Amino acid sequence: MAGRLVQLITGALLLVCPAAAPAQTDASLGIGLGTVRFRLDTAPPGDSLAPALSVFSVSPILHFVGPGRDLEASGMFAALPSGGGYAQGRLAAWAATAPLVGRWRLAVEARLSGATSGPRSASGAGQLGVEGLLTGPRWGVAVGAGTASGWIVYAAPVTAWRARFRGWSQGMLGNPNFFASIEPTRFQGAWFTDITGGVVLHRGRIETSLSTSARVSRAYGSKAAALAALDVHLAPNVSLEAAGGNVLPDPYQGFPASGFVTVGVRVHLPSHAAAPRALVRSGPLTALRRGTEVVIQFRVRDAHVVAIAGDWNDWTPTPLAQSDHDQWELSIPLAPGPHRFMVFVDGTPWQIPEDVPSVPDGMGDRVAVLNVF
Repeated sequence: MAGRLVQLITGALLLVCPAAAPAQTDASLGIGLGTVRFRLDTAPPGDSLAPALSVFSVSPILHFVGPGRDLEASGMFAALPSGGGYAQGRLAAWAATAPLVGRWRLAVEARLSGATSGPRSASGAGQLGVEGLLTGPRWGVAVGAGTASGWIVYAAPVTAWRARFRGWSQGMLGNPNFFASIEPTRFQGAWFTDITGGVVLHRGRIETSLSTSARVSRAYGSKAAALAALDVHLAPNVSLEAAGGNVLPDPYQGFPASGFVTVGVRVHLPSHAAAPRALVRSGPLTALRRGTEVVIQFRVRDAHVVAIAGDWNDWTPTPLAQSDHDQWELSIPLAPGPHRFMVFVDGTPWQIPEDVPSVPDGMGDRVAVLNVF
């Protein structure tokens, strides 16, 4: 069954992934300490929490993001006070088509995860879903459906059907981003619904996120959880991470509800090599308002294809027109205020034009900022 799921995931990704689009890869390694406490539903009243476990962990992450696609592989290796160990791995993939009708797109999402603390304690889970997305410059909604499965050693596998309704909004620089989702699931003959909402705020080198979730079910009982996380960039490639809260039980791998507090340091490797072709210093980017649109102009020496992607078009590269030998321009409707963007030249990794301000992108790199008045 697991092999069949992998085949379905691979085929779906080949159908929707854009071909040979520029992308950014971020690799990082985190080292931290934490305390985890499991909630045991079968324990007597007043004694429902298992003893706290102190954990030393190492967590590598590889993140690949490009226009219309997002791939992430991560793991966690923890040393337990008893002298044993715990390992967990996760692979997530999301890919979307170009707009099909108006702003509507089709996307596929796949997730695989597994955990083990020994040969007699291993489990895995997988999800596969398809959704339709309607997106604007700073917002989006999606409706989708799919399946979820779980495997535990010495136990029969389980499969559930689920639907998902989600939405999000992206604030201007320094303003919060909001997200929310509702996910009804048919699990072993009964329903439960997970409801999640949260906010992410970027202020300079600090990123703060808060989220809350609830599981509503007559058959399985209702539960709630909340998480908070803080990420402080100490240097361009080093950040301090702290998180705490509690999580809902996982019905697919049999994990109970738990509470945790962690703190650690994450080191980011360079996101990509320097672009082989740089924008010429004599041709800075300019933005001129003409009526309801803004004309973006700059010079690029000996280029064949120049494109721009930003927060106004879901980071989808849009080609610029060559108006002169080295002059490139694009006319687009942009609201007043700051906009984040990157430039692509002849398929090279994204670049920041000369003399244009930039801000951290949250993945150890930077993005350019265009101020429209």
